[in-house]
Amino acid sequence: MAVCAACNAEVAPGSRWCSVCHTNVQDPEAGKLASPAKRLIAYILDLIIPVIAISMMVGMSEGSDFGAIFGTILFLAYIVGAIYLFLRGTTPGKRVMGMYVVKENGKRAGLLTMLLRETVGKWLSGLVMSLGWIWILIDKENQGWHDKLASTYVVG
Repeated sequence: MAVCAACNAEVAPGSRWCSVCHTNVQDPEAGKLASPAKRLIAYILDLIIPVIAISMMVGMSEGSDFGAIFGTILFLAYIVGAIYLFLRGTTPGKRVMGMYVVKENGKRAGLLTMLLRETVGKWLSGLVMSLGWIWILIDKENQGWHDKLASTYVVG
């Protein structure tokens, strides 16, 4: 049996993450798995800005051009910022919460992995009664279906 470098707990052969402290066994510098609660908060934060921007574009466009223009600028800034963060293996909400996404080798996920995970993967996770999201609570490595599809883990 291997031993976790962070907490000295025994780790089952082939495991990537310590079952006690959730640190990456193969590369402790990769970090610890993020808790489902922390991931939920990051997901909510990822929804807030675009929802506000879109509601400003739609709702305020009837009353003033300023609201529509400001909402459009905010939404476009969010998209550009999200792509910038995707290049660094994170999302706006995860960035605020101090989390990032890593591949199985412990290296940060890149743009294509993040796009797959955040678009197709998250759509599939919500497709069947949100079971892919609930899977994060069941899975020993806190992976949802979108994580499994992209071979990623959320750490932080």
